[in-house]
Amino acid sequence: PEAVKGAVEAGMGISVVSAATVQKELKLGTLVAIKLDPPLERPFSFVHQKQKFRMRVMDELLSFAQDYCKDHPGELGRC
Repeated sequence: PEAVKGAVEAGMGISVVSAATVQKELKLGTLVAIKLDPPLERPFSFVHQKQKFRMRVMDELLSFAQDYCKDHPGELGRC
């Protein structure tokens, strides 16, 4: 992401990147976000190392995410 951001900052074009990767540049004003209509969406997956047992913290994170999606429908796109 750093090379892409640098190229855009140098005026070499535009790019589509995750909002999380450009927070600093947006705050500094070196890059400007363009709202997309409709907004782009992408699927995410919970992944973990294949093992014989599941850790409690993994189950809690998955449960938290599922509950959040139920309580905030439409906020994050499709959950």
